[in-house]
Amino acid sequence: MTGSSRGSQTLDSDLRIQNSEFGPPSAAREVAVLMDDVRIREWTKADIPAVRHITWETWIATYAAFVPTEDLRAYFDGHYTEEALAALMEDPANGGFVAAVDAVPAGFVRTHWEEKEERFYVSSLYVLPQFQGKGIGGGLMAASEQKALARGAEAVWLGVMEQNVRTLAWYRKTGFTFVEEAPFTMGLSTINHLIGFKRIGAYQA
Repeated sequence: MTGSSRGSQTLDSDLRIQNSEFGPPSAAREVAVLMDDVRIREWTKADIPAVRHITWETWIATYAAFVPTEDLRAYFDGHYTEEALAALMEDPANGGFVAAVDAVPAGFVRTHWEEKEERFYVSSLYVLPQFQGKGIGGGLMAASEQKALARGAEAVWLGVMEQNVRTLAWYRKTGFTFVEEAPFTMGLSTINHLIGFKRIGAYQA
């Protein structure tokens, strides 16, 4: 994404997944077995087509109610090309995990360490609609928290669209507190985001 670090690294962490719980944290490349047929692993460039597919399908299912499709498409075409994602993956400040169900990618999370702010961000967390409600979102977040702890971070930060009420409720339920706001533009649409954090590891209250 482009723009300021606070605006760009926190503004698409929404997901539509309800009634899920965090899986047990693990620091390995293959992070957690959430069910017999679900595995979470670090992403690679081979996952770029799946990341694009998951992003677009989740945007349509989640954001189309309050962001016009043409604005979603404009932003997607500008920021989620294969070249842009490959460059993002090459940046050591970024990381990511993919959740696969029976070896089929079902969701992913993208992380970013913002040096200037000394914050660890979950920049994106998406799960395909047909795989929601299985704990995949929680497992991806658990993997991100382990990566944040390895970085020495005390908290994980993210942003959620204000209109995405159900997702905000899910994040609050899992320990996030929202303390900031920032506008974000997709095409001709400007959406307010709530930015929050969750303390992790030994830093939890």
